Order: sequence, then C-alpha cells, then structure tokens
Amino acid sequence: MCPLKRRRELAIIKPVIEMVYVCENCGYLFSRAEAQDRCPDCGGRMVRSANAVEQSEFVSQVAGLIRDGREAEPRFPNLVETEISMLNSFAFKLPATALQIDSGMMVDVLVEYGESSADRSELIANVWARLVGGGTSQFLLPVRLPARAGEARRDQVNRIFGALNENGTFKVKLYDFVAARLQGAAGGVDRT
Repeated sequence: MCPLKRRRELAIIKPVIEMVYVCENCGYLFSRAEAQDRCPDCGGRMVRSANAVEQSEFVSQVAGLIRDGREAEPRFPNLVETEISMLNSFAFKLPATALQIDSGMMVDVLVEYGESSADRSELIANVWARLVGGGTSQFLLPVRLPARAGEARRDQVNRIFGALNENGTFKVKLYDFVAARLQGAAGGVDRT
C-alpha cells in the first residue's frame, strides 16, 4: 500500500482510536462515542478500553473496510466541510388489533432519531412502518421535540415514545397504513 494512502486513512481513523473497546468474552473490537459496559456482538459485560495493540488491530480492520468495495483510489470527504449527524433508532411491533382493526396483521414501527442538523435545539424523529416480514417501509411522519442538553438516549427514547402515544396524527397514519395493506391484500395486490 502506498504510504500516502495509509497516512490519509490513519488521519481519518485517528480520532476514533481513543474510543475503541474490546470484549474479553468474545474478542470483538468496536468503537463507540460513549463508555460501554456491554458488547454489541455477544451481549457480554466484560468490556474494557482497547490497549495499543488492539487499537492498532482495529485501525487495520477499519482501513481494510475503507478500501474494500471502493475504487483503486479511495475518495475521502473534506472533514472541514463535512457535518456528522449521529442517529439512533428503536423499533417496536404493533398488532393491528391495537388500532381497533380486526386482523392478525403485525406492523414493525421503526423510529430513527437524533439532533436536528437544521436546528441544534431540536430532537427530531422520523417514524417508519412496514408489515412484519415485509420488504419495504413507508415513512409515516416526523416528530419534533425540544432537545435537552446531556439527555441520556434512554430518556430521549422515552420522550419520543411518549410523544407518539399522544400523537393523533401518528395513530391516524398508522391506521391508514394498515388499512391500505388490508385493502391491497383483499384485492390480490401485494403491498408489502
């Protein structure tokens, strides 16, 4: 590998190295922005900060991922002009009967949320729905809440989930989504 390419890859990866963790249970190496006490791979609680050798191995793995599937000459973003958005998500299943619809249909609801890039004082969540086992999702609506400095993700999830429970538009859009799928199924149209 060309030393210049290697230096560019390391320049991009270097800020991440300090946030590398290793699971002593399964050996999984991963990076997170916050301290971790649970392995995302095996779920074990034997997680610690990576040592220098493990950090080097992580850098090699990430550099390999950067190279894989790319052109011979990888293109990197201009990090001065790039804005990074951190998104989180949660999902839940909801039976059609919860919407007062007499059907065995189940719906997956996925909520992606994070700080609004347009307004840093706003927490925004995008709500999607799909049939359990279905292939495509449909956007239902955005939910906007005021951001709270230093708020834990669990608290953000609880606030968003509470806002959805109280949101009449969410219930109507979810009802319409299920009704359209039932109508399509009755007409012989596959709307998954």
